[in-house]
This record gives sequence, C-alpha cells and structure tokens, in this order.
Amino acid sequence: MTSSLTGCLWLASKLGWRLARGNAMVEGTSDVEYFKIAAGLYNVKTGLNLIGEDFSVFAAGEKDDGGAPGIMERFPSLFTTAMHDVDAASKIKYRVIAMADDDYYGKIAVNAVPKGHRSIFEYEHIFRLRRVMPLRAGSRDALKNQTRRSNEEFGTLDCVIEDLLSLALAEEYQKLNPNHISGSILTFGKGHHASWTPQGKSGLLKFARNRAKFDDVEMLVNVLKSLRSYVGLVPEGIP
Repeated sequence: MTSSLTGCLWLASKLGWRLARGNAMVEGTSDVEYFKIAAGLYNVKTGLNLIGEDFSVFAAGEKDDGGAPGIMERFPSLFTTAMHDVDAASKIKYRVIAMADDDYYGKIAVNAVPKGHRSIFEYEHIFRLRRVMPLRAGSRDALKNQTRRSNEEFGTLDCVIEDLLSLALAEEYQKLNPNHISGSILTFGKGHHASWTPQGKSGLLKFARNRAKFDDVEMLVNVLKSLRSYVGLVPEGIP
C-alpha cells in the first residue's frame, strides 16, 4: 500500500517524530522526557500547555541513533524538507529548530551543521542547551550576545539536560545513590554539572518524574518558553 504522506509528515513517519506547527529536535529521549515532566508541572501550576497541539519536542533518534551525531545527520534533512513543505498560501507548514547539549560533542554538532547547510544558522535554527536561554531577540546576533551575557556566571561548565534540574534535587539523588555519579557535582556561580553514569542518568530521570516539584524544573520550563519563541509561538503556552 502506497503512503499518502508527503514532505515533513512522510519523513516524520519514518523516524517516529510527532510534528506540530513549531518543533524542536533534541539529542535523545531523556531530553524529551525531562521537558515533558517540566511541561506537566507547569500545566498544573498555570493551566497552560508548553508542549502539545502547537509545539513538539522530539529526539533525533533513540539510543545510538540520537545524540549530537543524530542531530548532525537528521536535522539538515528535516530543515530542508520543511523549507519546501508549504500550504496553499505558500506558507511553511512546520517551523523546525534543533538543540544539542552544550558539551564537547554538542558544540561540534552546532558548529558543523551550519557549515554544511548555507541556510542554517546558530542562534536562529540550531542552538546549544544553556542554563539561561533568552527569549527571541531582534536578530540572531542580538540573541547570541544576550545568551553569552546571561551565561557568563557559569564559566566553562558543560550543560546537559540534567544540569537544569535544581541542585537540591540532584544532591538528594546523589546522596541516595552515591555510585551513580563519576566524581562529584561541580558548581560554578549558580550553575552545577555532574557526570552521571548510565545507571545514574536513568535513575535520576525516574527520581525526577516521581519527586520533582515546579521549583526543581523551572529552568527547564524557561528553556521551553524560549524554544517556543524561537519558532514564533507564544512563549507562555496555550490553554
């Protein structure tokens, strides 16, 4: 049976992505789950939805198919397809951006993708996960400058999804599971970073799902608001 899907929907169907009007590709399924936890707690607090009808967050791939390499391989294809996937009024149907971790491999991805695609620019279409991600500014240069200033206090600390949980929640999990971390939790300014083992990463996700309060995920909520603004959506979400 021949599929009737075309454009972005065809590509999404092959890779298990759910598309909405605005879309953010992230490295892996854990990133998606953390954002869903944050969006759920935000909904309880405000009655508004950050993820859902108008905005989707999905992983480049599962396990080895995701990560920074997954973004490098798959985002340019999605972006190019979206550029040509228009409605009857010639308007683009799906706004797509990508966000990699702010670590060694994530930086490689964010630098490499624009070099291989002349229409993709950092701070406009592809981003690094930062502890503070300002809302959309007037230009990508303005957003770049605001982002750098807002994150100066964190020095050279890497930033991965677990680093956006509250320090209190991370420390509580570490005390209960001291063997789930390589080294210790590093702090710089108000930021923190930890190298969790694979068991620690999965365990911390489950712990956050069961124990996190809104204050523990507020940084994740703020990132979601900014991602929404980057695809032209109302940052605060919709009912």
